[in-house]
Amino acid sequence: MKKIILLLMLCIPFYSMSNELIELKWQELAIKQTEVNVRLPELTDQQKLTLKQILILQNDATAKAEEQRLELMNQLKKEGVNATEAIAARQAYMTAKQKNAEAITQEYDGKKVRMPGFIVPIEFDGLKTTEFLLVPVAGACIHMPPPPANQIVRVSYPEGFTVQNVQYPVWIEGDFHSKKVTEEVFLVDGQSNITMGYEMNASLIEDYYEPES
Repeated sequence: MKKIILLLMLCIPFYSMSNELIELKWQELAIKQTEVNVRLPELTDQQKLTLKQILILQNDATAKAEEQRLELMNQLKKEGVNATEAIAARQAYMTAKQKNAEAITQEYDGKKVRMPGFIVPIEFDGLKTTEFLLVPVAGACIHMPPPPANQIVRVSYPEGFTVQNVQYPVWIEGDFHSKKVTEEVFLVDGQSNITMGYEMNASLIEDYYEPES
């Protein structure tokens, strides 16, 4: 009997810890980035512009475009710049930076969290939203580029939340999970493909600030 009581006592703190509400900060979702070991060539502003023109011409299959592309590549070659190598280095650099931006953590999977942020409705009946994005900056995804995937949480709140102004922050509590997915969503300024790193089933939403009396 004593052994059973002891086991029950040992289980209590572990159970409490597993259900503890964690106040989550946005920087905790952006895991440490790996170093980008890609050396980009030293280029003048004009050479960068020439490379941009070459990239544009690559998507044009006409003979005239190919002739112009080769002329520009030869021009850079005379200046000591290998256009093919420069474009490959640029692509490798952008791929590495994109990989860093989409890196997510699984540390908070299955835990109950509380975090602040701004709401971007994606399921909206004109008054309430049941599906929305939680982002760290007001207006993100609306008339401006979306944040990195590890700074976007897709939230489901079936009972609906009345959105008074997307410029006002809220606190949200709920079950948290890592789940990177790219989805075409409808925002107030039209359709957009957005990569989200996390999701939450919300149980509570409240104003970040107390209403003024």
